[in-house]
Amino acid sequence: MARPRIGQERREEILAAFETCVARKGFAGTTLADVAQEAGQPRSLVRYFIGNRADMVNALIDRLLLRGEEQFRQWPGHGTPEDMHRFVLDRIFADQTTNIVIMELWHLALRDDALRTRLAAVYKQVILEVATMMADENDPHPEVQDRAFSAVALAFGTAFFRYLGIAPASPARIRAITHRLLDHDFLSAQELET
Repeated sequence: MARPRIGQERREEILAAFETCVARKGFAGTTLADVAQEAGQPRSLVRYFIGNRADMVNALIDRLLLRGEEQFRQWPGHGTPEDMHRFVLDRIFADQTTNIVIMELWHLALRDDALRTRLAAVYKQVILEVATMMADENDPHPEVQDRAFSAVALAFGTAFFRYLGIAPASPARIRAITHRLLDHDFLSAQELET
């Protein structure tokens, strides 16, 4: 049996290799042999330290979750709508490799109920984290969850479109719209009623 520290290091190397392979070739095109070659490990060790394909997918999701949690911990706990915008769009959803892997996971989730349930839980947590960032203890607004949902959807959509090579005609206008989502002061009573 491998020592725990060495085992964890090997596991991290293998997961990093798996993530690289998925970003390059997709889940469907990535084989255990590809992961082993990328990790510089024999195929048998990949199976030993990670397990089968389903185990690898779950371990990769865990890896992405830990990365996301670490990013959210870097939020100072307060900030302007511009600060939140930069944090959500320019940090949380900025890593192209992570975005590609997430898109691949979405594709798998179309036909895998367990994975779909797991991804839904992940995104609910992301929305909750963004809502927590947006909440104002002195002036709470019940629509903060909907605004967080919209901001996360916009951030993921922007990342996906960027991957496709689609850019907005006016990035400044997109920023202004996002500010409206992130800052309740910009929302009028009429907008809140609809």
